[in-house]
Amino acid sequence: MFSSQSFLDQLFTEKNRQTGKGQIERALAELIASGEALAVMVGRSGGVLAQATLLHAETDTATLILDELMPEAENTRLRRGEDLLLWSTSMLPLGFQSTVVERLLWQRYGAVRIQWPDALYHLQRRAALRAVPAEAGGLALSLQRHGARSCDGLCVDLGAGGMRARIHAPSDYPMTAGEMLASVQFSFQGKVYRVGAQVRYVEPVGHPRGTASQDIGLSFVQAPGALQEQIIQYALRCDREHLRSANR
Repeated sequence: MFSSQSFLDQLFTEKNRQTGKGQIERALAELIASGEALAVMVGRSGGVLAQATLLHAETDTATLILDELMPEAENTRLRRGEDLLLWSTSMLPLGFQSTVVERLLWQRYGAVRIQWPDALYHLQRRAALRAVPAEAGGLALSLQRHGARSCDGLCVDLGAGGMRARIHAPSDYPMTAGEMLASVQFSFQGKVYRVGAQVRYVEPVGHPRGTASQDIGLSFVQAPGALQEQIIQYALRCDREHLRSANR
């Protein structure tokens, strides 16, 4: 039922750590919507193992509501301040660390309030590997929209399935999640690509250095296989270089 210690050592590493507020909120929302039973370790390494489902996120109190543990007997260990390690075993496993705030009744059933995590650890598969572009000053891109002006920006990181971009906020029609783009144009390893894309998420507009900008997530639509393989190989190379530098 539970993952081995070697799996946990692989998952909870710095290279898999994500701290973006939007990333954490989306991942937690997906866990809640899926109803997936999470593996839970109560206490520090070697502690009690159980299972529970994430039920609800309370952003105003920065806490999460977790269903009672199974087996039921393990709930007696959920004292205030107790350390928790929680992880999923889906296709792209993710996990996070938290602590117990209190046990309570939630919608008439026993539950546990735990702290909102300040980081997630997301295990990447080959096709989901992402890397920061090597271009000095960032990888420039242009988004062509249907019925709206084009937007310019920079690629923050990219993978075979899409990219995270920082764009100049549109001055005519706001960018929205789900919007289909005519194309995203960018140059990668000396070749210019124009690929269809869909906006997956949109962060609030910010004003760094007085310029209105926002981060968005894009998924490619029918990207050329050669491009996807190039990105995967590039991401794998970056991953190997990161591991070598960490071991020096």
